[in-house]
Amino acid sequence: MNVPGSAPALASVVFIRVTEFARRPVAEQARLRAQLEAALAVALIHIAPHLRIILDAPDGIAIAVLDNPAAALDIAQRCMNASAAGVSMAVAVNHGAIRLALDGSGQQGLIGDAVGTAAAIAHFAGPARLFVSRSFREALAEASPARAISIRPAGIFTDANVRTHELFAPDPSSALRRRKVLAAVGALVLIGIFAALVYFHDAIRRDLRAGQPGTLAFVLHPDGDVFVDGVARGKSPPLGTLRLEPGMHSIELKRKGEIPFRTSVDLSAGSTINIEYSFKPDFERSLGQRIRDWILR
Repeated sequence: MNVPGSAPALASVVFIRVTEFARRPVAEQARLRAQLEAALAVALIHIAPHLRIILDAPDGIAIAVLDNPAAALDIAQRCMNASAAGVSMAVAVNHGAIRLALDGSGQQGLIGDAVGTAAAIAHFAGPARLFVSRSFREALAEASPARAISIRPAGIFTDANVRTHELFAPDPSSALRRRKVLAAVGALVLIGIFAALVYFHDAIRRDLRAGQPGTLAFVLHPDGDVFVDGVARGKSPPLGTLRLEPGMHSIELKRKGEIPFRTSVDLSAGSTINIEYSFKPDFERSLGQRIRDWILR
């Protein structure tokens, strides 16, 4: 595990204390410490080993997190969830200077006011409570302003050395309100996007279809010759559709012995225009017309 050198370093110290630990039987102490270590392993899963220092304490564990107050708060809040699993604990977070040192037995340890203050605050927290110091809240506000908004004043406490501590605690209702606000903002954004899509629907369709040809669909009864812009395009049926460049086109439908039908269409890119026309049925034509058509065949 990487640790800072002998020079002091700034860190956020999470102190986790099992409540009433000294009064419990030895077997229960061992069980609680094992549960605490398991909960801590889950809480530390996203924290790189070189950014944390873990130390045993008589009634719990201390974790120093370097250069990341938000990560220290995450660790503290995840460990608080272990209370629901049967481990009654108090958690405190402080921010300040620490320094690597050796204890009386030659084991690696930490010294610094950040550790001692975190331990004192943990005694104020009580079972299933999380307190943070003013120095930690200020560090969190500088690194992650949005996270600091939900940290509210919890009161002023005096420790055994007659030192006063201004403490803060996460406000669950503030986090809930923040989630509701974010949900409301998200809903408004979606409504705005939907409204824009509706308002600009035609323009969007034109942009998507830009460069695509248009289509003329013919349905003639009984049949007829199709001319587009003065050019013969075939007999319909069997001719059913024509794909043309967008723009104005003149259409003429002819059938032998019938008055031609003429019209103009403004064909848009990607669109389809249906042209349906019925020439005069045979039974509506005069006897002279039918005889003339029979002779000309």
